[in-house]
Amino acid sequence: MYRLIRNVHLILGLVFALVLGVYLLSSVRLAHRSWFTATPTVTEESLPVDPSQAGTPRALALHLIEEYGLRGEIVRIRPSDEGNFVTVIRRLGTGYQVRYQAGAEQANVKTTRQAFIGMMLSMHFSHGFWHEVGLINVWGAVLLATSIALLLIGASGIYLWFKTFDERIVGSVLLAGGLLFALGLMVLVRIQG
Repeated sequence: MYRLIRNVHLILGLVFALVLGVYLLSSVRLAHRSWFTATPTVTEESLPVDPSQAGTPRALALHLIEEYGLRGEIVRIRPSDEGNFVTVIRRLGTGYQVRYQAGAEQANVKTTRQAFIGMMLSMHFSHGFWHEVGLINVWGAVLLATSIALLLIGASGIYLWFKTFDERIVGSVLLAGGLLFALGLMVLVRIQG
């Protein structure tokens, strides 16, 4: 049993190390923005639109996705007075901000493409299975599997540590210290936030 749990512990750690690396790098980017100078590439263009295709913000966004190959999901719609609106189409690392005035024959599209670290940052915040873009749903499944794997790695690590009789006292001190440190950080983050 010990050997099986040890192998599961090691294999899960190796398999999910890449996903954890994405979170590690994007967390460092979040905590230390000044260390990274990668600026996004921003372009703007006007795309011809038939006003009948732009009856609603969602209809216009779907038209632009189909006709002009904008890829992503419609994540935000901000209507304004007189039928004008701004909508955002986004995928990992790229966002399209669409501005449209009611009755106009063109839509203004501002495209923002993030550098590699920016794409990893958007991966950090993407989760769930309700997205219109299939790859984001796949990423959500990978995150779910990683979360389950982390729980199994922790449980199997505690089991393996408990079976090593010589290190129980040191392990107990390290486990208690790690838990206190993590809980203390969570409290500090809540107090600040």
